Amino acid sequence: MTIMSSKNKQYPSWLKIKKCQPITTEDLNGNFNGILTDILNRNDEIMTERQDELFQQYYMSTVLQGKYKGFHIHPFKVDTLHCVFGKFCLVLYPEIITKDEIDSKTIDTDKLIFIELGEDSPLTVSFPSKYPHGFFGITETAVIINYRMPAWEPEDVHQYDFHCSRTLEILKEKYNLKIGIKK
Repeated sequence: MTIMSSKNKQYPSWLKIKKCQPITTEDLNGNFNGILTDILNRNDEIMTERQDELFQQYYMSTVLQGKYKGFHIHPFKVDTLHCVFGKFCLVLYPEIITKDEIDSKTIDTDKLIFIELGEDSPLTVSFPSKYPHGFFGITETAVIINYRMPAWEPEDVHQYDFHCSRTLEILKEKYNLKIGIKK
């Protein structure tokens, strides 16, 4: 099982991560009034190979504490995620799985990549299509923004799910002390 932190440089080459720099903001009197975070900028290294890309879609998703949204696979979409509230764990499987393999492929859970995003981990993570991924809520609610390319449309039926019950067991065990999930 591969558990990686933002300091670990052993990510696969297809996975792009931007360390975001939250900046405190002040009112006219110099009083703290919030935070500004540049999540994704066309001038970022994360966008180097995507300079000709026209805007597609931003959407928000939430995941509740102890709940898992995944695995799902988008065969034609690039996802770029950032957690704007709370904290969640992004789970990626580093091997491409096609729709034809969905019933025969077995996930080697030792290869799973876990990346925490959100509180104390202001990262923007981008990954290409065909890699199984999911979200596990660490805090009561995590709010995720995703920049998706290409954008979803009503005719889009290309997403498919991949079941691996062991993943949820690993996540519940990993975060047992942090979120108090009983076995």
